[in-house]
Order: sequence, then structure tokens, then C-alpha cells
Amino acid sequence: MKKYRFLHFLLAVGLVLGSAACDEDTLDEIDTNPNSPEDVSVSLLMPQVTMAVPTAVTGVDLAWYSSAFVQHTAGVHGQIQDADRRSGLEDATLLNNVWSTIYATVLPDLDAIIRKGSEGGDEAGNWTHVGIAKVLKAYTLSTATDAWGPVPASEAGQGIENRQPTFDAQQEVYNQIQTLLDEAIADLDKEAATNPGAQDFIYGGDASLWMKAAYSLKARYWMRLSNVNSAAAQNALDAAEQGFESAADNFTFNQYVASAIGEHPWFQELNDRSHHAVSESFVETLLELNDPRLEAMVAIVPDSGRIIGAPNATQDNDQRSVLFSDVTTMVLNPTSPMPMMTYDELQFIMAEAYLRLGNTDEAYDAYQEGIRAAMLRQLDPNPSEEVISEYLSNPALPQSAGALTLENIIRQKWIAFFYFQPFEAYNDWRRTGFPAFIDDHLISPPPVRFPYPQDEIDANEAQVPDIRGNQIFTNPIWWMDGEEEV
Repeated sequence: MKKYRFLHFLLAVGLVLGSAACDEDTLDEIDTNPNSPEDVSVSLLMPQVTMAVPTAVTGVDLAWYSSAFVQHTAGVHGQIQDADRRSGLEDATLLNNVWSTIYATVLPDLDAIIRKGSEGGDEAGNWTHVGIAKVLKAYTLSTATDAWGPVPASEAGQGIENRQPTFDAQQEVYNQIQTLLDEAIADLDKEAATNPGAQDFIYGGDASLWMKAAYSLKARYWMRLSNVNSAAAQNALDAAEQGFESAADNFTFNQYVASAIGEHPWFQELNDRSHHAVSESFVETLLELNDPRLEAMVAIVPDSGRIIGAPNATQDNDQRSVLFSDVTTMVLNPTSPMPMMTYDELQFIMAEAYLRLGNTDEAYDAYQEGIRAAMLRQLDPNPSEEVISEYLSNPALPQSAGALTLENIIRQKWIAFFYFQPFEAYNDWRRTGFPAFIDDHLISPPPVRFPYPQDEIDANEAQVPDIRGNQIFTNPIWWMDGEEEV
């Protein structure tokens, strides 16, 4: 996919910040671009990374393809419609942009903050900056390895010093992710020389909130290993105890602006290309559950006066949004938030962990709390307790701890991930097989990984695992079945 306007926004921010960092001596140096300094302070890097990670790592192509894979949406035009019909997914250029953003921009910037702010760095003692960077690095590496499997991690981000990094096995990448989060927690707990404050577009420099995010992410990444690590559930619960305490702690980017280059990327996609409509599967699921979120989140098709979901793999082109429903403006507008992890997700993780350990009462409590928190987040204005209680008492939902199943938990988690976290829903489907209708649909199941980018194959072919063509449908990544490629 071509790059969208928000990437020009990233470039513009970089140029402005870079220009401000140049002094007269620098301008006098021959062969030096004053708008592209080689050395940038942690205070100038922080705004870029806290905007780039939620926007350009998990907010664009990965999310758009995953959304059709998990049937949050259906492709009704262009590349997403092709992908929904399982056409072109083996194309090695599919995610060139995301790979480039991760490895040429985001990870080098995060590593620069960590290096400069740590002991021995030229801005040593900026521990809050360092801790934030380590949380974001763990999040970014998890995105990369969950999309592709083995990826550069231990040798990533070294620039010209190592243009052909080795690919670490996914198990090793996950070890590094947990280590990064442990280090981040320790760093965030230290007295820092400075605080990023408004430079941090996510939590405003609040170290305690970043620590909660780190613990919550640890819980997510432990539960990701449920098929390959017998301690995953208990480890997830141990981490969750110190994670989000309420929705006020949510790990969310909420700084988009209503301008041509600062809008939410999904809003830009809707206006620039309009490749998605809400999936028939999503509409029918909420109808079956009599879920009040349906009318709040899914728009009526104007000419019909009804909500109409698009069948996945539809042959109808609906770029003009006259046949099928889009999301409502409550869900998607220029300044919509971009959640990266939420309190309701953490509750569903805890519910699954308790269920796997046989603690059904605790699992049921966490499951209901997850639904309650998701409804409060997804309904506007916030629903009354009566509305929530009526939904929870719906006989289509389990009415006792003994009736709760893993499918119940993942189905509600899938609803909570709508509209902006389909990549997490895709991870859950690969890990658990739920929602089961993704496998049972008339079209073939989605791929179980994304193809390695052509840019990396061209530059580093000797290191790229030999996973090509149809293998993206047949070769699971490690945490699905325990089999490693490298």
C-alpha cells in the first residue's frame, strides 16, 4: 500500500524539530543538512516515537489487513477486497512500508533514546525517557514478530554498522520483550533528571502510568504463549496484578487533530480509499447477542434505512458506501483515539488465565468486568448500569461461572477490539481458533503470518527465513504450535 498523509506529517515533524536543533556552526559545516541532524536530543525524539508507534506500526496496513482477516470489516474495494478474497497476500511488497517504519525509523529512534539517556550516555539520567522507550520497543518488537515470526531483534536498529542483521527465533524475541519490559519498569521507578511532560503524547510523562502499561503488556505477552508455555497463565496473572486499575490507565494515543496531515489514519483511509465496510459477521454477532453496541458503532446505510453488513469476500464494490454499513462517526472521526491496550483487554486476559487455571469464579468475574469496561468505552454516552446489567443477563451469554468457556471470553474480546485493534484479534484467532466462524466461512481461512517484505529479501536474503508463497497459509509462527523456523 502507498504511504498515507500521516507519514508526511511524521516527516514534517522531523523537519521542524531537526531545523530547531541546528545552530549557526552546524549551518556553516560543508555537506551537512541542517534539517537532518545526526544527533538529536531525547526531548526531540520523544514526541516522534510516542506518535509514530501507535500510528505507523499498528495503526495502518497491519490493522487494515487484519481487520478483514478477523471479519471486523469486509474488503469492498482495492487491496483489502483482494485480500479478503485471498488474492495477492503472498506478494512480498504487501507490508514493505510497515517493515521500513519499524526497522528504519522507530527502532533506531527508540534505541537512540535508550542509549543517550542511560548510564554513559550524553544525556544520562533521563530514566523516564529511557523507560518509555523500552516499553515502546517491546511493543514494536512484539508487533514485528507476531506479524512475521523470526525477525531482527538483538541486532536490529544498528544502521550502517550492520545492514544485514540476523533474524532471532520468535521464542528469543519474546524473551527479549519481557526483559525490556522488566528493565523499563525498573527505569521508570528511578529518579529522573528530567520528565518528558508534554513531549510524551501518550501519558504526558507520567511514569506510574507507563509502569502500569508495562505490566499490562507483560500480561498480554505471557498469555500470547498459552500454547507453548505451561506457566503462561500464572505469569500473566502475576503481571496483571500491577497493571491497569481502571480505564483511566488505558494505553491510548489521543492526539490526532482535524487537519489534513494530523487526522486519525483510519479516517484518512476512509476518505482517501474507503476499502472497508463493517463485516456481516460482526453485525450478525451483535444481533444474535442483542448487543446495544451495534447501533452505536455501526451506521445505517442511508438509502435503505438499515444496518447492512458486508459479506467477507463479497464481489460487490462499495467504495461509495451505498450498499453496506460503515462505522459511525462516534467510532471514527478525525480525532478518534487509537488504543494500544486497554483495561477491558486486561480483564479478558485475566479471565482467560483464571479459566485455564481452573479458577472459574474469578474467571467469570473478570469476564463480566471486561464486558462492562468495554461497553463503557464503546458506548457514547456511557451506558447506565441498567443497560449493562441487562446485557450481562442476556441468556445468549453465560449466566454462571460453570458455563463460561474460552470461546465466550475471546468472542467478547473480539467485540472489544473493534474497530482499531484487529491485529490483536488476529493474534487471538491464531492462538485459540476463536471466533470459530473465521475458519468456518465460505472462503478459505486467513494466512497465519504475513510475507517477509521484498525490501528485506533484496537487502538481506541470506538471513531472511525461507518462507515464501503459500507457506504464509500453512506455516504457523512459533507461539501457535511450538515449531521454530530458525
